[in-house]
Amino acid sequence: MDFHWLFLFKKQYQYMWNDNETNSDFIDYQHLVNAVTSIVNNTRLLPCSIGVFGDWGSGKSSLMKMVEETYSEDKDVLVINFNGWLFEGYEDTKTVLMGKIVNEIIKKRKPQDKALKIAAKLLQKIDLLKIGQSAVKHGAGFMLMGPAGLALTTTSDILGKLSNANYEDYIKKQNENTDPDEILKNDIQEFHLSFEELIEETNIEKIVVFIDDLDRCSHDTVIGTLEAIKLFLFAKKTAFIIGADERLIKHAVRRRFPEIPGDNTEVGRDYLEKLIQYPIRIPPLSDLELTTYVNLLFTNLYTDVGEFEHIRIGVLEEKNKDQFGFTFRLENAGSFINHVNDDLKEALLLSAQLVSVLAVGLNGNPRQTKRFLNTLLLRHQMAKSKGENLDKRILAKLMLLEYFKSETFKSFYQQQAKNQGIILELKLMEEVALKDDDEKYEELPVEYQSYLQDSWIRKWLSSEPYLSDVNLQSYFYYSRDKLSVSGTNIQRMSSQAQDLYIKILNDSETIRSLALKESGSLSEGDSSAIFESLADKMKNEGEQSGESPSIKRLIDFCNARKELISQLLSLIDKLPHQVLPLSITTWLQEISEGTSHQSTVIKMIQDWSQSSTNKRLAAIAKRKLKSIK
Repeated sequence: MDFHWLFLFKKQYQYMWNDNETNSDFIDYQHLVNAVTSIVNNTRLLPCSIGVFGDWGSGKSSLMKMVEETYSEDKDVLVINFNGWLFEGYEDTKTVLMGKIVNEIIKKRKPQDKALKIAAKLLQKIDLLKIGQSAVKHGAGFMLMGPAGLALTTTSDILGKLSNANYEDYIKKQNENTDPDEILKNDIQEFHLSFEELIEETNIEKIVVFIDDLDRCSHDTVIGTLEAIKLFLFAKKTAFIIGADERLIKHAVRRRFPEIPGDNTEVGRDYLEKLIQYPIRIPPLSDLELTTYVNLLFTNLYTDVGEFEHIRIGVLEEKNKDQFGFTFRLENAGSFINHVNDDLKEALLLSAQLVSVLAVGLNGNPRQTKRFLNTLLLRHQMAKSKGENLDKRILAKLMLLEYFKSETFKSFYQQQAKNQGIILELKLMEEVALKDDDEKYEELPVEYQSYLQDSWIRKWLSSEPYLSDVNLQSYFYYSRDKLSVSGTNIQRMSSQAQDLYIKILNDSETIRSLALKESGSLSEGDSSAIFESLADKMKNEGEQSGESPSIKRLIDFCNARKELISQLLSLIDKLPHQVLPLSITTWLQEISEGTSHQSTVIKMIQDWSQSSTNKRLAAIAKRKLKSIK
């Protein structure tokens, strides 16, 4: 093993950022923290449920951590954390959550005498509720087995304080009472009263329960968690702070209760409004906010811990003075930092190049931005460990193409691989993008003309640093992980994009049509991720057949997002002729008609008309060429 390389690889992690939640505010979330704590601190508003809503990676967990920190020194406030995702697979989420909260009270308050008996009674009630749930699932005879082995969240020492006769009484009551709804109603009321009594007896001023990662959970877990709060735990002096993507909760409601009449959106919204009293939404970062965020991230890397904290506080204070005009950048960095070293200067210059595109392409999402930058620094450090010092700005520019225009990136990769790292057409493309030279445009191959019809690619080509005279072999070498791995695009989609992606694959033409109409509201980053996911699915399937194959879904999506047509044509042009459906000529003619991509499509049809591997397609392509002429 190359231990020198291993040492350098470990050392590089000093120059990346942790991807976990943090209580260090880089964004200025204090107004959101204050919004949550003002509700929790108002005893007249308790009990309450607060929803901290936002997309995946928007900072929900970090915001909740900052709120939690405000109660870290308050002995009268009991803070409890519950991660629903960790308890996926348990038979009943409601009882898991209930048991977790009661056990936390026992653990942190150590109840005596009366409080001890109340706690034991509650835990026993939870066990009995598990029996009832299991009886519904496995049959009534299961109830007679008793609670042995079912107390997944209970404290056995406390349960031992009460007689098993209580279990027998419960079973007897179940057998005598033929109305299950009445039994459940009584159980809920008894649990509710006992829970409030336990809070009083343990001298807790308030309980604040943080429930995170619900949007990672199954529909049953989402609904079970919310129902446990409302039915059993919504007691005096309690506040529940729930972090999730509200759109996924609404989707879970609709999937969990398909029999409820009405529009999907309305049903989910109404259900959510009943369970969440105070919604607090985290908006995506604006260009100015993202600039400050990214520059604070880089400053955190290249300054000492103590100095950085002073810088961070100073930057956020200045931002509060000029909320809509201030941004932390290289030009004013000297006002906050004693010495802006060369590494930090380079990073802040890099930030200026990246932020405007990342703000749009990554939805102003903090976690996705951090992951992009971590990938950038990781690749740079991997190259450095091999003795190559890549230019971060060049690497970043190529990564932007990789993220947002994957087919162009793959095409450039193939070109440079044939020409010792040089993309022959790139110089001409840059000149056309910069000077809008029609004569030079006509000199380009049709595929590259198609790329220049894309305004994003034109802007990318005309931005510094220019790449036409750069040997890009090493830069593409360290991008091989992206070129060889598929199926990761869904991870960077927003919840809206994930939902639309699923609907585009739906068998119902009505559902697909509605999804395509809605896709116009997606960000460039989301539309790019959907394109790549659909392309991966198509390539994995091989031959495209049937009335609506994956390639048709992809074409329909690009028709709704016309900025992706150049990527579509580049992708299809590289596919083996034998996998193409016979209708491909008609579909591409329709999507390109009246656009600047029409000549590219005609060139592709000409190539297919000469195909020796798909003679039926060749015959159709020849007829199509005659009709076009």
